[in-house]
This record gives sequence, C-alpha cells and structure tokens, in this order.
Amino acid sequence: MKQFTKKERDEHIEQWRREGLSKNAYAIKAGINPRTFLDWTWRMERKKANGFVEIPKMVYSGVVQEIVIEKSGMKILLPVTIDAGCLKNIFTALGGVE
Repeated sequence: MKQFTKKERDEHIEQWRREGLSKNAYAIKAGINPRTFLDWTWRMERKKANGFVEIPKMVYSGVVQEIVIEKSGMKILLPVTIDAGCLKNIFTALGGVE
C-alpha cells in the first residue's frame, strides 16, 4: 500500500477541489482508496473547525496580480489566480470580511 506524504495528500485535496468531482469519484480516478481519501478530507475539515487553516504555497509564472484583504490592521496579498477553496478558507479564518 502506497504511503502518501502530507504534501501529496494536500495536492490531491486541492486537485479534487479544482475538478469538482465527488470524493469517491476523485479517489478512484487518482488511484487512492476512497476510504483513505475520505479520511484525509475529514481530518482537513476537523483542523478547520479547530481554527487552523493551512494555505498551501502556490507558485505562478507571469505577471503577478493581487487581491488585497485588509482587516484588523492585517494586510493579506493573494494572487488573483488563487483557488476558490483556498480563498474561502481564508475568509472563514478571518471570520468574514467587511
């Protein structure tokens, strides 16, 4: 049985979000045991519920354009190409934006 690194698990979860498939369909397509993939996503949701949101590092080439979020003296700069799921996680972690 293949052991996945944290990076590989995170990459699969992000790919699943981008593709819009069900968890079961994505797992089968990616060659991952569906129960294993459900466990990964469950653990991710549990971490979010505890107030911790991990934003994966993303690298883009070309012209950099940014989304600026300012709240409570914080300034967060994000590329306009950010994944919608990541952006939602940021808003959730900030408690919404004004």
